[in-house]
Amino acid sequence: MKIAIIGATGGTGRKVMERALELGHEVVAVARRPEVIPPAERLSTRQGDVLDASSMAKAIAGTDVVISCIGPTKNFPPGTFMSKGIPNMLAANFSPGTVMSEGIPNILAACKRAGVKRLVMQSGIGLTDGKELSAVNRWAMRIHQRIFSKAIKDKAMAERAVQRSDLDWVIVRPVGLRDVSATLKYTAGPSARITPFLPITFSDCADCLVRAATSEPTWVRKFVNVGR
Repeated sequence: MKIAIIGATGGTGRKVMERALELGHEVVAVARRPEVIPPAERLSTRQGDVLDASSMAKAIAGTDVVISCIGPTKNFPPGTFMSKGIPNMLAANFSPGTVMSEGIPNILAACKRAGVKRLVMQSGIGLTDGKELSAVNRWAMRIHQRIFSKAIKDKAMAERAVQRSDLDWVIVRPVGLRDVSATLKYTAGPSARITPFLPITFSDCADCLVRAATSEPTWVRKFVNVGR
C-alpha cells in the first residue's frame, strides 16, 4: 500500500515510517521539515503543516491510507509520571495547544479532497471510559483524566471529529511510550484489556498503527487499545 504518515518526524511517526518500509509498503512522509528525514527506498517526503489545510491535501494526494501521529509537543500519557516529574507534567496540561483539535479536522478535509478513504489516528488511553479496565486502574485513570483534563479535551475533540466522518477510521489508544527496542509483544484490539500505566515501546505502537492501516479489517470504525 501507499501510506501517508503525518507527523513523520515525531517519536511514533519515525517508527511508523520505519515499520511500514520494513513490511514492504510505499511511504509518503509528511512533515513541516521533510528535509530532516533520511532518504530510503520506497520513501518520498512532502512538506505539510496540519494547521494549514491546503498543504495537507497536496501532501496526501495519491496515497491509499493516512496514519496521523500528530500530538502536542509536551505530551505525557499514562506511564510517564516518574520519568518526567510533576512540574513538567502539569505544564503539559496547562498548555497542551490545539494541534489535535485543529489539525485532525484539516486532515479529514484533506482525505475527502484527495479521495483517501482510510484514516488511522493515534490518540491515547487517557480517553478511555474505563469499562474494560480493572477497578484499580479505573480509579487511577479518573485521577489521570482530572490532572490532564485540558490535554484530554483537545484529543477528545479530535476523536469526535473522526467519528463523525464517513471514513473507514481506526482510533488507536496506546498507553505511555518508551524509546527502547521493539518487542512486538503487546496486546491490541477494540476495547482490549490492558494495564494503562505500563508503557510499551514507540516501535510496538508503530507496528499496531501499521496493522490498523493495512491488515485489520475488524478494527474499522473502532477504538483500539494497545498496551500490555
